Amino acid sequence: MGKSWLRDYVIKRLIYSVIIAWGILTVTFVLVRVGPNSPADRYLANIAAGGHDVTQVVAAIEARYGVDKPIWEQYADYMGNLFRGNWGWSFSTSMPVVELIKKHWIYSFQLILLSSLFAALLGILIGIYSAVKQYTKADYTFTLLSFIGISIPNFWLGVMLILIFSVQLGLFKTYYDTTLPLFSLENLKALVLPVLTLGTGMLAGYVRYTRSAMLDNLRKAFVTTARAKGLPERTVIGKHVFRNALLPLVTIMLFDLGSIVFGGAYLTEIIFGIPGLGQISFKAIFANDYPVVIAVTLIGTFIVLLVNLLADITYTYLDPRIRYD
Repeated sequence: MGKSWLRDYVIKRLIYSVIIAWGILTVTFVLVRVGPNSPADRYLANIAAGGHDVTQVVAAIEARYGVDKPIWEQYADYMGNLFRGNWGWSFSTSMPVVELIKKHWIYSFQLILLSSLFAALLGILIGIYSAVKQYTKADYTFTLLSFIGISIPNFWLGVMLILIFSVQLGLFKTYYDTTLPLFSLENLKALVLPVLTLGTGMLAGYVRYTRSAMLDNLRKAFVTTARAKGLPERTVIGKHVFRNALLPLVTIMLFDLGSIVFGGAYLTEIIFGIPGLGQISFKAIFANDYPVVIAVTLIGTFIVLLVNLLADITYTYLDPRIRYD
């Protein structure tokens, strides 16, 4: 039988993911289309100043983008185009949505990657040290700081970091230069504050999770056995205790990776002006650029669903006893 149950489970989850994504797409489509705003709204001031007939020009713009049709017909057209790989045309940038996504996704990926690495590496190391040094001053200090880190809202932390380190001290710039290479020194320096903003909450959480998982395993019989065999403490902690504590940590990190896509990453991009998917989605909302809003929402939905599936699959490989029947 082998791993056939896992293959069946993955297929089932993928089907569920498509259904969930379709539902979210449908709800998002209806919500953005039933509002009173129109893609022509941003042209109204220029239209009026030019002495043109506002009604006729608005009608022409809406006909051009197909938003003058009944909503069910707009939905049918959109789904038909989507199945053909056509994600629509951005009203505000006058370019295909696919090209817009290709241009900006890398900046979101860079921010999420650097923030996740910063939070995971530092959080795990501090969590291990805090568990090994339980009830010491260092443990109490890291525990207090982790509680503070979890409690601080990302948007507030981002604003405070800008005020202190950019405005007052002038140590870091808050402008991301898209004309420079992605990992240029200037852009990496501009990402220090965004990475701290997005990563602090995750870092604090990983410290708490790692410490808790390590302490739970330190009390188990296999640790006593390993020490009785005369193994060095570093081997006991690194090879035996941490290896068993890693199972829940991997799952938590993968779930966090999915959640920050829709949460902290988009908000951090808006605060620091990083030209990622969050930034273009934010601008698209105020420009009534429906295709961009729907596309970014759909991409975020698939990322969350696939990351959750990856977490489940990873869990089975880390612990073969786990089965999803």
